[in-house]
Amino acid sequence: MNAREASYQIILKFEESNNRLEDLINNVFFRGTFSPKEKKSIYNLSSGVIRHLSLIDWKIGLLFKGNYKKSLNKFKVIVRLAIYEIDFLDFIPTFATVNEYVNLAKSKLDKRSSAVVNGILRTYLRERGKFNPEKKFKFKKTQLSVKYSIPEWMIESWIELLGEIETEALCQSFNNRPDFDVRINTKKIKVQEFKEILNNNQVTYNNSEFFPLIVKIIDVQKLIQLGLFDSGYCSVQDESAYLSTELLDQKKGDWILDACAAPGGKFTGILEKDIENVTLVGNEINNKRLSIIKKNSTRLGFDKILLLQSDAIKPALKKKFDKILIDAPCSGLGTIQKNPDIKWRRNQKEIEEFQNLQLRLLNSLSKFVKPNGFLIYSTCTINREENEDVIEEFLIKNKSFSLVPPKNSLKKFTVNKNFLRTFPHIHKMDGSFAAILKREK
Repeated sequence: MNAREASYQIILKFEESNNRLEDLINNVFFRGTFSPKEKKSIYNLSSGVIRHLSLIDWKIGLLFKGNYKKSLNKFKVIVRLAIYEIDFLDFIPTFATVNEYVNLAKSKLDKRSSAVVNGILRTYLRERGKFNPEKKFKFKKTQLSVKYSIPEWMIESWIELLGEIETEALCQSFNNRPDFDVRINTKKIKVQEFKEILNNNQVTYNNSEFFPLIVKIIDVQKLIQLGLFDSGYCSVQDESAYLSTELLDQKKGDWILDACAAPGGKFTGILEKDIENVTLVGNEINNKRLSIIKKNSTRLGFDKILLLQSDAIKPALKKKFDKILIDAPCSGLGTIQKNPDIKWRRNQKEIEEFQNLQLRLLNSLSKFVKPNGFLIYSTCTINREENEDVIEEFLIKNKSFSLVPPKNSLKKFTVNKNFLRTFPHIHKMDGSFAAILKREK
């Protein structure tokens, strides 16, 4: 099975199931024997089609004679892959692209369907300059929705939050190929030694603009090949996620609860700070996800950890904590650049459901904060409904808590003095939100 056929299988499964794209890709990698170069190609093809899905479908719909929406998924996936390859992988000769996908159609469909694929692709190559959403659609929100392959309801909410110009910049950044932020584990290796390994093995990276322990890498497969993850030298963690652990501002003797700890990125990041006499408890409702935290902690050199399996809405706790981190379940819309499939899996009703869950978590866990203690609330989404609106509603009903401005070193991420917000088009990291709430004496 070559990269094109593997990508075909992944996208077809994505179309016919509710599985995450990352899981589908990893399943194909697990079952097959692919070289690192092939894995990179499969990832780029499958995630690229999902990233630009509605733009590609709009183009095909204009070329297809009949009702494209009712055509077979197998047919759609083959043409989508071909159009993506023509538009975004210009280092591949177009005649090779057409030939390969016509042959794929013959093997997966029939001779007649392969002729239709051939006709659509050759017509597109002649007329591709005519496909411009900005000329075809009257309303800006529809133009942006088609051009950047983002559902219109998301575009509307972002325009309300940011305005049209910034929303387009945000959409553009979401469609850029992502790099991956890697947090260096200084418990096991010095920062400079880690970078020397990268340099000696021709691994291209950039230093984080904000955090000395983070480097930004395009090709994570090379780190896996070098054994840097298995050795516990590093973890993948976006800068925005690292940022929320900075808000804990750990002090000697603190008791800290990571209330929604899986898969453990923030939990292990807190451990790596290695502040004297800090006691950290990781809470998670799902036993399988707890085992992931344990596995990651062991890999990074932390054998003695405190984990608790309980529902954070009804936590199995008696003790109160100096600091509680609620990395709340959310829509994840700030991570579209790395997870392009998420925009097709979410709807407006889910935003309301997440908001309700987030408020329940805050109300429940606030009872376990000591006087003069802190509650840190964070999400990886950019929608106001899950961020400012949640905090404001919580404060109306919990008069013993107040907002605390982040420390001066984080001012570049601060909005209205009290909230932290990051945006891909501004900060070159995932979109996120965080707030510090203090329980008054």
